[in-house]
Amino acid sequence: MPSHAAKQIAHPTNDTEQVQRALARDAGAFRAIMQTHNRRLYRIARSILRNNADAEDVVQEAYVSAFTNLASYRGEGSLKGWLSRIVINKSLGRMRQRHSTINLTVCWSSSKARRRLFSFLSRHLTMTRNEPWRRGK
Repeated sequence: MPSHAAKQIAHPTNDTEQVQRALARDAGAFRAIMQTHNRRLYRIARSILRNNADAEDVVQEAYVSAFTNLASYRGEGSLKGWLSRIVINKSLGRMRQRHSTINLTVCWSSSKARRRLFSFLSRHLTMTRNEPWRRGK
């Protein structure tokens, strides 16, 4: 008697093999890549954005970007890492668009937040000798 269970998709264990199949326009390869990585990528986006809808949007944008640029995947690292980095970059980009200002009261509420704020400021603010707010100059 035939089984009515959902059709199982064979997931190749080799990232390069999956990418080659996807580059050859194999719909099963695209599906396998998405089924293998979707949960992890969503969790990454959700942890950064703290919003379900934004996380879903970012994962979709990341897949479009990844599949558009799949030929640039060199296979030096894992496909999981490559896709994760795309999601992280897309999520951070979304955060930059959404938050152009920093609420210092919230940032000052914990020592971890203070360290992150100082780290952010040191990366994004450059000081010169002619700044009027510096004392003694």
